Amino acid sequence: MENTKHKIKILLIDDDEMMRIYFRDIFWIHGRSDTYEVIITSTLSEAEKFIKEKETRPDIIFLDVMMPVKGEDNSTDEQIKRSLSFVEKVKKDKESSSIKIIIYSGQKEKSIEVAFRVLKVDGYLIKGELMPKEIIAFTDKIHESNN
Repeated sequence: MENTKHKIKILLIDDDEMMRIYFRDIFWIHGRSDTYEVIITSTLSEAEKFIKEKETRPDIIFLDVMMPVKGEDNSTDEQIKRSLSFVEKVKKDKESSSIKIIIYSGQKEKSIEVAFRVLKVDGYLIKGELMPKEIIAFTDKIHESNN
């Protein structure tokens, strides 16, 4: 008998392959794959495709701030601007505005966090500062605040 319960879709956007594997496995290892469906992507443009389609639109996005784009200016400032622009686009679009966005980055500078908080992100987590169970608890809390 197939489980028809709606899984909460999480989209992790991170260019680091090891981070994508680690993040996906957190939910599986801790027995939460029945609750969460983790989708991973390495680019903002691919993430936009997931968000546009109702069937693949996530409930929660975990976004790395530093997302290089092949053939473009990948200075720190430009990567941050692209991520800020991505958040702004998701939050302003009627179809995607209810998606919870959590910044999941190694960027600890307060000014960067403030810039994202101005756009009303739902959390700002520093990679490596939370244990896997804490990431799951944070995700549960974010999802519950949506209901």
